[in-house]
Amino acid sequence: MKTKLFLTVLTLFPILAIAQYNMNTINRSMQIQQQQARNMNQQMNNTNQKWASERQLYMQQQQMRSMMAHTLNKIETAENKLAKEERNLTKLEEKAKEKEADLKTEKESLANLENNSKTNNDVDLQKNIEKSKEKVAKSEEKLNNTNAEIGSSSKKIEAFKKEIETTKLEKEEIVKKQEEEKRLKKEEKEEDTKQKKKKVVYKLINK
Repeated sequence: MKTKLFLTVLTLFPILAIAQYNMNTINRSMQIQQQQARNMNQQMNNTNQKWASERQLYMQQQQMRSMMAHTLNKIETAENKLAKEERNLTKLEEKAKEKEADLKTEKESLANLENNSKTNNDVDLQKNIEKSKEKVAKSEEKLNNTNAEIGSSSKKIEAFKKEIETTKLEKEEIVKKQEEEKRLKKEEKEEDTKQKKKKVVYKLINK
């Protein structure tokens, strides 16, 4: 009986061993497949993250370029307006000098007429004095208007200068952001290169 049982065990042993081997092989194969699937998913996730990061960076760069173009255009426009207003101010100042000279001449003429009227009661002389006074009043009004225009022009020039200064500061901030983005992209690229090298080394070690 024992001999028969022993022979049965001996007969079944190879079958069981083969079955066990097959099971181990299947399990090992499944583990490899699962690991490959995990690696593939991880690789896809990494690729998607990298793509999303690159797309975000690209959008930021496009936005920065757009902002820079807008800022440069804003500076150029303000500088052109400033130059135009400075030319206008120069003309107004020259005009004011001419008005001042005219007013001075007319006041001197009026003073002479008034001095003559002290010794002469001529009716025509009195009419000329009144006309001269009207001329002086008109010249004073014109000079005041020109001076008001000079004041307005000066304020515009100061506003343009302030706008240019503020916009140039904005430009500097954009440049700083662009430099920071370049630095981050360079670091990201270097880190990506390091990770690739590590993977290559790991594969070589585990061959």
